[in-house]
Amino acid sequence: MDIDDYLGKIKALALTHRKATTITLSETYLNSDEAYGRLMRNYEEVFILQTCNRVEVYFYGDDYNAAEEVYRAKGTVKYVDRLSGIDAVRHIFRVAAGLESAAIGESEVLGQVEEAFNDARRRGALGGLLGYTIERAIRVGKEVRSKYPEISIGLASISSLAAEYIHRVKGRDAAVAIVGAGSMGSDIARRLAEKGFRNVTIVNRTIDKAKLVAARYGFRYAPLDSLINIIKNSDVVVFATSAIEPLLKRRDLEVVNAVPVIIDLGVPRNVDPEIPGVVSIDELKTLESEVIERKVRALREANEIVEIRLTEFKKLLAKRIIENMISELMSWSFSVGESEVRRAINARLIKDDSDGALLAVKSTVKRVTLPLVMYLKELAEEGRFNEALTIISELKARLNGSSKRT
Repeated sequence: MDIDDYLGKIKALALTHRKATTITLSETYLNSDEAYGRLMRNYEEVFILQTCNRVEVYFYGDDYNAAEEVYRAKGTVKYVDRLSGIDAVRHIFRVAAGLESAAIGESEVLGQVEEAFNDARRRGALGGLLGYTIERAIRVGKEVRSKYPEISIGLASISSLAAEYIHRVKGRDAAVAIVGAGSMGSDIARRLAEKGFRNVTIVNRTIDKAKLVAARYGFRYAPLDSLINIIKNSDVVVFATSAIEPLLKRRDLEVVNAVPVIIDLGVPRNVDPEIPGVVSIDELKTLESEVIERKVRALREANEIVEIRLTEFKKLLAKRIIENMISELMSWSFSVGESEVRRAINARLIKDDSDGALLAVKSTVKRVTLPLVMYLKELAEEGRFNEALTIISELKARLNGSSKRT
């Protein structure tokens, strides 16, 4: 076998939003206990990822039969994409990075991949090369998120532009008040939560509605009649209501020592036009072209990172395979050494100091084989996997022959 043979056993069946409707995805949703139970009887490793946009089964094996049967039983196999080898690896890398989501760049999917990975490990379904692949996918997802947070920026939403503006001018530690708990106010709260804001207060005339929105994100809430006190303690105040009369008048700010950044998204205007420096919807829209440009550039670079990591992955996988083989070889060598120590003790060739003798054998084996181990790893890293594999195979054969003669 060469590295492509090992890589080719990494397979996936992907039912996603690209071919299936939300209803189809919902009807296909798998009972994890039953699916893992069935698939683990047929494959060495299994990983199941299910979100609102996908029902995907990854496995390490020679054929798709058992995995396809899972979808066939749901009547949705015709919508499934078959992936194997580097294509399957590319897919899970892109999924973890948010590049295959219905809303490209959404942040929830990486956590869902991690949660599914931990679930599969608890079930004993991962632990070999597929497990290593999913680990690398999570690492790539985190790298993309860290380097290119812009991929999560919305493109056409006033709420997303407001959140982006607040993040730019004050940062995520700012104290923000959102006046209004309707659709606009709720969406701004969501956008701020996604950016990591925690010090946010939802202000509304109907307190129960403010409480409901605040509870979704762990924010505080307050009644509208406390608005002036809220303003005194805020860095940014966003107005997003449909009130007919202005909620904030110039005289209201006479008691405020430091006037916060005020953003008026209300229709009609929620803030008295006489108050200077108020940020309006028109001003926020000037950010739109820049935001779009940043997101497009970030997506292009994120895609490039995935491809770079895929190129590296093949070498890393080869190294991992060789390391596993070396580990097996070392364990086998230790067991042979232990047998020899026991034989020597039984023949009274050495004293019954088995612990000391075994320690000496293990230490000697490690010291003698260290240069060989390092050389084999270098071969794998340099893409000379077949050479490393041949050396290990020949070494196993020779050692096995020697042990039999002994």
